[in-house]
Amino acid sequence: FHTKIFTHERISLMKRIIASLLAGLCLLALVGCSAGSKADSSAPKDYSQIIHDARTDEDNEYDMIFTKGEDGKFTAIDGYSAEYEADQLSDEVANMMMPLLGLEDDMYDDFAASVSGMMVSVYGVAIVKPAEGKTQDVVDAMDAYVQSQQKSMEHYLEDQYQIASAARVATVPTGEVVMVCCEDSDTVFENIKKALAA
Repeated sequence: FHTKIFTHERISLMKRIIASLLAGLCLLALVGCSAGSKADSSAPKDYSQIIHDARTDEDNEYDMIFTKGEDGKFTAIDGYSAEYEADQLSDEVANMMMPLLGLEDDMYDDFAASVSGMMVSVYGVAIVKPAEGKTQDVVDAMDAYVQSQQKSMEHYLEDQYQIASAARVATVPTGEVVMVCCEDSDTVFENIKKALAA
């Protein structure tokens, strides 16, 4: 009789140990899964690709999307960017496009933008991840770009003035400042916002 109790207690103890081990493994699996999802959500987003996907094929054909590479030089996709040598492209973006946007290096951690330098066309789309404490500076720069486009077209080309007047500048829930100043700006803005949230 004593042996049966001892064996029964031993089996019961073994069951508890196994159950505890399984519960611990499940807990570790859950912790591992949640850590993986956090890493995925903080992965850098490809802002150039997001702009490319948010706009029309025609815009992708004519208007390049530029960003700053890891080496500090500007790079671009789409539009006429393939016609430039790397240094020539970087210089044009630095000397012509960035001044239009009013973005200084210390204002952003990452960005992609597409703007038209032509005086007969209003076009600008940008996604900017502001540097810490610089969100309002980025919003102000984007607003200034839109206002300059409105002012330059107000008494010049009515259709382009209407495009500039419908422009949107907003800080989206993911923290980026998005500026859209183009035809069908609401659709492009919503496409960018959805892609950033994905």
